[in-house]
Amino acid sequence: MSGAVNRATATRLLAERLTSEVVVSNLGQATLELQRRAHRPLNCYTFGSMGQCSSIGLGIALARPDVRVICLDGDGSLLMNLGSLCTIATTAPRNYALLIWDNEVHQTTGGQPTATAVRSSLAGIARGAGVEKALEVRTEDELGRAYDRLFSEDGPFVVSVKTEKGRAEGTLDRDVVGHTRSFIQALAALPPQAARR
Repeated sequence: MSGAVNRATATRLLAERLTSEVVVSNLGQATLELQRRAHRPLNCYTFGSMGQCSSIGLGIALARPDVRVICLDGDGSLLMNLGSLCTIATTAPRNYALLIWDNEVHQTTGGQPTATAVRSSLAGIARGAGVEKALEVRTEDELGRAYDRLFSEDGPFVVSVKTEKGRAEGTLDRDVVGHTRSFIQALAALPPQAARR
């Protein structure tokens, strides 16, 4: 892997920009990092549903087109549900962004290499599925520019962020019922946002 972003840094930089956006995070490292850096009621943690983060976020984006929805998925997880990219391209919600922390391994299950460690490009697959705004990011500067676009332009976006390998620090808070209830209540209480272009 030539060049990579630290996942904790990428999460922190995202958290600094969040206001009323919904963030849906993949089980494992993405959720642990998000809980540590930016726990908030508008985070939707997808415990125990590997591969489903992009689809759960897409459903929320379609149900609430006035709210920007950002998904934090992993490369191994998205590879389990590549059909999701076709559905994202077909439905094309303007308020949707999928960020993929692509460290080229299944981090949570022991570090086995994924297909992106060899030849596969998730941004390339997204483009092939029909997502016009598909980016691959390898540096913090590129990530900053991607975040600028993600927060100012209509989507959908699919952004593959090449991240360093390594487990997140800390322990996952697995209050599945409590976090889910908190998220549902926060989303229901979120007033309608200004209409997107």
